[in-house]
Amino acid sequence: MQLTVTDKLLLSCLLPTTASDARLRQLLAAEQGIDWPLAVRRADFHHIASLLRFNLARVGALDRLPVESQNQLREISQTWAARHLAYVSEAARLIAMLREEGLTAIPLKGAALMLGEYYPQAGLRAATDIDLLADPYHLERADEIVAGNGYAHLPGKRSARPRQRLANDLNHLWPRRSPGGLILELHHRAFQYARRERDFSFAEVNARAVRHDAAGVSLLLPSPTDLAFHLVHHTLVDLQTTRAIWRTIADLHFIFAREPKARDEMKRQAGEFGFAGAAMLADEIERLLAGGTLDELDEAVEDERLSLLFETAWLDDSLPVADAARLFEYFDFGRKPMAKLGNLFSLLFTSREHLAQLYGPSAQGSVYVNYLRRPFDLLRKLNRTGLSPANLWRVWKLRKLASRGSDG
Repeated sequence: MQLTVTDKLLLSCLLPTTASDARLRQLLAAEQGIDWPLAVRRADFHHIASLLRFNLARVGALDRLPVESQNQLREISQTWAARHLAYVSEAARLIAMLREEGLTAIPLKGAALMLGEYYPQAGLRAATDIDLLADPYHLERADEIVAGNGYAHLPGKRSARPRQRLANDLNHLWPRRSPGGLILELHHRAFQYARRERDFSFAEVNARAVRHDAAGVSLLLPSPTDLAFHLVHHTLVDLQTTRAIWRTIADLHFIFAREPKARDEMKRQAGEFGFAGAAMLADEIERLLAGGTLDELDEAVEDERLSLLFETAWLDDSLPVADAARLFEYFDFGRKPMAKLGNLFSLLFTSREHLAQLYGPSAQGSVYVNYLRRPFDLLRKLNRTGLSPANLWRVWKLRKLASRGSDG
């Protein structure tokens, strides 16, 4: 692939470093090839618009944008700043409320980054929900407590059999929404993905958690290593949110800036779980964007590995990749083949409760008709783009890259 001037602009506005500033000034001095409306749209889609505005302001270049683009960036940044304040306040309140009931909850992903004040300004780290990790032995009690505080289940088909769902579908309970519209996911593990089928569990994260005061509450945050480790898995291994890859690179930069030791510890930890390649690739990209020149960006995409990640991160639609990744998981019989067969069987022949959610209440006789109808509906709803040879090949290569260099 070749990076456009707009690509380079966005990559140069991701991290607040001296090298990024130099690239940005060089691009602005050329005064050609930058499509500002496109840059704003893409930055918004990839949840890095606030970083774009922040770093343009740092080099005194905001007035170089068309007025409409300036206004759009300002409105997007103000919205994320307001959300940031709401998420921090509510996450701290939930953690304190659960602690009063004797339960420990540890924020993950965006909630941890915002509560931990890793970013220099409110709103620079976009987040769409609050993720809390809770003790699996008390997860039902935690769910009852938040439900009692007005959090209602999101609409959806919740009665699918557990075996129908893949491992990453079972990391958290069904999402809930607060009366104010905030989305909460209660996790009992950060993820399950390893050759050894080992969980990245509450016990592990809790044992290494660090005490921090935020929003008037003393709470536990994941260690910088665990936080970086989880974020890399979330976007570069799980592949359900590839639109957030650049946001993850920014996350890593701010985590490593605060705790440099976390960089090597994260790569070591990733190797133990079977995806050293993903951690090394994320580290390489972060170093490139933090310290590279424009020529080095061009040279980087000549590397097949880096080109694959750049192409995937810049996709305008991440759903086909997510669907292809899920298909690989369903048909990955290299690990626990009988469990995978059970996943497929349950997907086709789901529970009566799930059928009722899918097709509505039915008479006893029509239940069997719906059982027969289900496989055909699944085929009809398949995302054809996700099944394209290009996307299947992309996911296969990304999975190979993620596990490259892992022991065992």
